[in-house]
Amino acid sequence: MNQSNAGTAKINPRSTGFINNEVYRKHTSERGLADEAGELQRCMQLGVATENVSPIRLVDFDAVTNTLTTERVHGDELFHTLWNATYLLGRLRGHRLNDPQTIFSRVGELGQWLALYHRTSASHNADNSKAAWLLHATERKIRDIRQEKLLPERLLNKIETRFLPVLEKLNTRTFLAENGAFVCRVHGDFIVYNVLIDQNRQLHVVDFGDTRVSGNYEDVTRMYSSLYAITDTNRTRRRRLGHLPSVFLNGYGLSMQATETPYFKCNMAYNYLTHLEGQHYMRDLLSWNSNIEMSQITRAGMRWIKREL
Repeated sequence: MNQSNAGTAKINPRSTGFINNEVYRKHTSERGLADEAGELQRCMQLGVATENVSPIRLVDFDAVTNTLTTERVHGDELFHTLWNATYLLGRLRGHRLNDPQTIFSRVGELGQWLALYHRTSASHNADNSKAAWLLHATERKIRDIRQEKLLPERLLNKIETRFLPVLEKLNTRTFLAENGAFVCRVHGDFIVYNVLIDQNRQLHVVDFGDTRVSGNYEDVTRMYSSLYAITDTNRTRRRRLGHLPSVFLNGYGLSMQATETPYFKCNMAYNYLTHLEGQHYMRDLLSWNSNIEMSQITRAGMRWIKREL
């Protein structure tokens, strides 16, 4: 969500945003925004922030009109900061990765912030059923992809055989703990598109609209998988950004061993299948350049899945 230009902006098919010099107002008739407002308020009350990373600041929520008002950030998506300076066309347009070491440090601090956010609601004794949604969501995702013929049937069969039996273990009480995970409140869409970086290199986490109670790896893998896919789209990104997934993970307090756990891998697969389906449904809403970006990231994600089969 880019807040750099004033006016009305369609940020996604579910909501409309209006930006002025001071605030960003979001309104939608698709769903209530009370949970998002409540979560932003909770974060403010608990001081869920690090030195350079914080949630977007809540200004107001009007329950009657279902309008959420937050502080405007004069900046850009972390995605564009990393992406535009690391491919030929972006560099020809003048984009540069200025002060890269500070940006890389912020990615590690983003992991620290997420760990802090999760600790405010962590429950190591909670029922795994709060995370079991992933099994049914993955089944639906595969069914929808099969119906749209987005992947060959043979590949879909392999994906089902590889991941669904593992996800069925979410119905056992000890599965999350065995994978080093736990139940907590999650952001729900913790990806590089939903982190803004301002002119002072401060990060602002936005769009808590999907917040709920789930397994903590849901948020961890959303960010990790998006960083991983970005770095795997060309040689320049592999060379300059290839360390960022592990920097983020280490900031959260996890080693790369976590990426080898079954629960982590199932979340990764779900994320990349979601990106594939999202690219298909949004292709007519996105610009030519955005469709190219989506395609490159989708291909990187599918390469990861195929290596796991």
